[in-house]
Amino acid sequence: MKRFLLSLTAALGICGIAIPAHAADTFVPKEITIAKPFSDVVYFDENPVAMNGYTIDGYTYFRLRDIAAGISLNPRDEEATFDVKYNAEENTIEILRNQVYCPIKEPAFTVAQEEKVVHLSQMNLLVDGEETESPLPVYNIDGYSFCRLRDIAGEVPFFVEWLSDVQKINVYTVVAAAKPVIYLYPEKTIDVSVKLDYAGDLTVTYPTYHDGWQVTAQPDGTLTNHADGLEYSYLFWEGNGQLDVDFSEGFVIKGEDTAAFLQKTLSDMGLTPKEYNDFIVYWLPYMQDNAYNLISFQQENYTQQAKLDIQPAPDSVLRVFMAFRPLEKPVEVTPQKLQPFERNGFTVVEWGGTEVK
Repeated sequence: MKRFLLSLTAALGICGIAIPAHAADTFVPKEITIAKPFSDVVYFDENPVAMNGYTIDGYTYFRLRDIAAGISLNPRDEEATFDVKYNAEENTIEILRNQVYCPIKEPAFTVAQEEKVVHLSQMNLLVDGEETESPLPVYNIDGYSFCRLRDIAGEVPFFVEWLSDVQKINVYTVVAAAKPVIYLYPEKTIDVSVKLDYAGDLTVTYPTYHDGWQVTAQPDGTLTNHADGLEYSYLFWEGNGQLDVDFSEGFVIKGEDTAAFLQKTLSDMGLTPKEYNDFIVYWLPYMQDNAYNLISFQQENYTQQAKLDIQPAPDSVLRVFMAFRPLEKPVEVTPQKLQPFERNGFTVVEWGGTEVK
């Protein structure tokens, strides 16, 4: 069974806050405000980096070059790396995505010891030569440009997490996710077209996705692919994209209790023994040895990112997507309410998951 990589942005985390991209942010920067010096360690894919910056109106701002340097240390996903280009004549600073960061020779940077009155910069911030969809707030302090991590995460594929309980900032260039599979159960043998409208890039499909899958489906779930004439148990896909993961509700389960929890919960949600056994056999190796797992089943945030167009239209659809985070110790979380699923007529079932570290 294969795994795929899914870049994540956004959402509320129970251990802290996973910072959303600027597109969903209602923050309005002030033209003139106060900047307070800030020095701490930021973890880039678990690599600790001493970072100097400023806290401005409750948000942390860092130099764009320092963000690029931190991500370039040892990224899990090299597509998150970026270079920075300054053009004094055109009064622009540009993010060049998916490029190796090239440091410049400069004195060691330190922040001031005292608060400063700062002004919103008039410099234009470009991404790959284009203006951003919404202007990103940039403050010029002592000749340097400072940006919010959340804004850059909206333009470059990395994930920012603020763990309030331990006062820790994590930056991840990628988070592991795995195996969305789609089962088709018609009431009688029929030809079915399945198309995926995915907000990202498909990397692997099985059988091969030719602008969709065209299959003959039987009531027991057996699929015959029209392109190669072979039989399959389900449709498989993987991709690189962005997903909002919400841990505001969920369950905290001991690693040793994970199999029993998944068996009961997935059964209650409507998966058959074959389906939930497929799920558990895949995911249990990643979960059972953890002290605890924070588990939350994603709903609209997943289905909106990966839309299915199935013809003829099914009568009932169940899409289960689990997000989990390994924990060293239990945390408080609001129990998630899950609705049971009733199979009626032509039924489609899908399951997948993601691990957020």
